[in-house]
Amino acid sequence: MLHKTLVLPFAMLTRGLAQWLQPRPRGPVPDKGLQQSRAELEQMSARELNDLGIGRGDIPALLDDPVGWRRDRPG
Repeated sequence: MLHKTLVLPFAMLTRGLAQWLQPRPRGPVPDKGLQQSRAELEQMSARELNDLGIGRGDIPALLDDPVGWRRDRPG
């Protein structure tokens, strides 16, 4: 019983530390859906974008920070 009392918490601690110490990607993690949306918006004509209520210059702000983009919009 003493063996389980000492070993199990230690094993869980070492497993948690090993996961925490694993290298993580630096910078934003690429999102395939976001990349696809960006590509689709960039392929649209100015008229199509205007029909959606956005301009070509709005695409980066819209995809990077949609809440901030919406907050800055009039109306």
